Amino acid sequence: MAAVALAAMAGATFATQGLAAPPTSNEIRIGVTSPLTGPASAYGVIAKVIAAYMDKVNAEGGINGRKVNMIIYDDGYEPTKVMEATRKLVEEDQVLFTLATVGTNTNAAIQPYLNSKKVPQLFALSGAAAWDQPQEFPWTMGFLPTYAAEAQIYAQYLLENHPRSRIAVLYQDDGMGKEYLKGLKDGLSGKIPVVAEAPYKVTDANIDPQIAKLKASNADVFIQFTTPKFATMAIRRSVELGWRPNQFVASVSNSYSAVIQPAGAQNAEGLMSAAYRLEGEDSAAAGDAVFREWTAFMQRYVPSVSKVNGQAVLGYLVGRSVVEVLKNCGDDLSRENIMKQARGLKGIQLPMMVQGILINTSPSDHAPIEQMRMMRFTNGQWQHFGPVRSGIDPGAVSDSFKTIFKYGTATKRDLANQLNANTVSLMTGSFGSTYAQVGADLASVLDNGTALRILPVMGRGSVQAVSDILLLRGVDAGIVRKDTLAYLDRKDFAKDIRNQFVYVAKMFNEEMHVLAPRSITNMRDLDGKTVVVDLPDSSTFVTAINVFERLNIRPHLIYQEPRLALDMLRKGEVDAIVAIEGKPLQWLNQVTDRNLHLVPVDYAKNLQEEYLPSKLSSQDYPGLVPEGGFVETISAEAVLASYNWAPNSDRYRRLALLVDTMFDKVAQLQRPPFHPKWKEMALRATVSGWTRFKAAQEWLDRNMPLASGATVSSASAAVPPPPPSAAPAATAFSPQDRDPLYREFLEWRANRSKAGAPR
Repeated sequence: MAAVALAAMAGATFATQGLAAPPTSNEIRIGVTSPLTGPASAYGVIAKVIAAYMDKVNAEGGINGRKVNMIIYDDGYEPTKVMEATRKLVEEDQVLFTLATVGTNTNAAIQPYLNSKKVPQLFALSGAAAWDQPQEFPWTMGFLPTYAAEAQIYAQYLLENHPRSRIAVLYQDDGMGKEYLKGLKDGLSGKIPVVAEAPYKVTDANIDPQIAKLKASNADVFIQFTTPKFATMAIRRSVELGWRPNQFVASVSNSYSAVIQPAGAQNAEGLMSAAYRLEGEDSAAAGDAVFREWTAFMQRYVPSVSKVNGQAVLGYLVGRSVVEVLKNCGDDLSRENIMKQARGLKGIQLPMMVQGILINTSPSDHAPIEQMRMMRFTNGQWQHFGPVRSGIDPGAVSDSFKTIFKYGTATKRDLANQLNANTVSLMTGSFGSTYAQVGADLASVLDNGTALRILPVMGRGSVQAVSDILLLRGVDAGIVRKDTLAYLDRKDFAKDIRNQFVYVAKMFNEEMHVLAPRSITNMRDLDGKTVVVDLPDSSTFVTAINVFERLNIRPHLIYQEPRLALDMLRKGEVDAIVAIEGKPLQWLNQVTDRNLHLVPVDYAKNLQEEYLPSKLSSQDYPGLVPEGGFVETISAEAVLASYNWAPNSDRYRRLALLVDTMFDKVAQLQRPPFHPKWKEMALRATVSGWTRFKAAQEWLDRNMPLASGATVSSASAAVPPPPPSAAPAATAFSPQDRDPLYREFLEWRANRSKAGAPR
């Protein structure tokens, strides 16, 4: 222990001066700064409860035979004091890591210093997104759901339940309040107006002017992004003014003892918030065993703190989490291993957390908690309601989605000036992908000197291709997934995308591959598990999050190339790998691990709108599927797409040249040595909901006219009619190639028969 102690705790030293003795071999020394005094002193309870939990751990023998020694300094919630105290902890007290610093500006003050010293900054207690930037700050890790994620959960609730409301927002004029406000606006997407905003300073004596301004806006929803002191003021003052809107308070200020009690429980009736943790008196939600353990701990180790104090529950959760990390370190208490174990928390459900919310981290994810559940203050207590919600839209990690969302207008003239005559640039996929191989095939067959040149461009998948077709100079067309376009349209990532995009032809189907240990028997088993879904700009990424959303499965997503994640799967660092590409995948074809298998994907009703049934056979993957067997799965449709250029433009002329040449040579592309997926191309197949490129439709009308009144769906065209001067394409199909498409055709024909349509 340090020389000066202000509290009689076995596991903690509350210090103001003096130098700690050098750490011993049987000691784990942790440094904490906490607002024990000052405007945010309500949060000081967190450090006290963490220290009390370490007392409990020490009384039970410590961690792997070592006692925990916490050295705690009062930082007054001031960044300069936090910096001074943190330097002392690292350079004089020689702590292994710092823990649970409270506040956004305070954590920001010490983040560069701790990362430069390679000292773990664990479980920063602020919802700022800055603590989840492992590439820039690999030694920093957050703990709480981000402010933006929580605000987006409120936006989800309001859009579902109060879509015609008017919103007023009180927010703290700092990083915390501004991130909350931005997250709310991003989540609302302009669909509900924020009619009034009122910032306040943490040094303000009162917020009477702000509340008066917000009341005058006639808003019927009042959202507070505040710390506890100001939440108490806001609740009381709004009642005093006779203003009774639907009121929301941020989770950082929903404590019963710190906010509700001083504001008056009667004044808080109907107040709403969101939570990842339980209330200290919620025995029903916690369960008897958990509640007994929690109560016994509080009564024995920290009796001066009320069980109903939400900050006490937070301290308890942080204490249990850091003990989990330290236990996993074993005898290696190097700072590197501490950080490694902190990045390896998987599927942890802590006592006193809302049921269904799990802690997950990875080398690319330093945000342990990303889910919350809505709750309402009713009859003197908080009551949870509704589902567990995620404030993280998986699509939001994609830079391409962000780019598309911002896409407005671009002059075709500026782009056209960058091109050379009769050269068409085609965005494909990453190295070794089906898209990349198809692009190379097109260049091999269609290049004809100056008459036409195809330039395949290596890309990162479907999402990137959509962004590149819209914005990247020199890109004329690209291979994208139909479900990517539908996802963008449904999520409003791109304005009016159905008019901006046209398809040239349906290319082929791409099968969903889910590789996992044999303990994972079906897709439902992936709920809560850690799943690799490729990089955020890839087509696998979009299809995976879309399928999981439709099946109501909530895995923890890891963004890594599937072929590079195989070793992670074998080591148990992840639970499954998802890859959606045309079979067979080269890297997957070589897997022979007996402990791994391909997980079946049932053709569920929720998937039938956007996907087709398919299968993976032993011929495709002899090391994973028994001889003669197969695994049911689904497939997504890949299409050749382009921007909807005006018919009189030069870009239109170049794409028309591509269409005429490619359609004439489909028969050649469907023969070896070209990719077997070319056999699935059916020129007449339509892509439901999307418009075909005008020049492509005109080619079909000239060369493959339909009988009067006839229509063709992607199903009826599953076995393509022969192109001009070609042998019937159906004869080139093997049973394995044809089966998924033929099943699609049978389903289509059966549906038409039920509807009484003519054959």
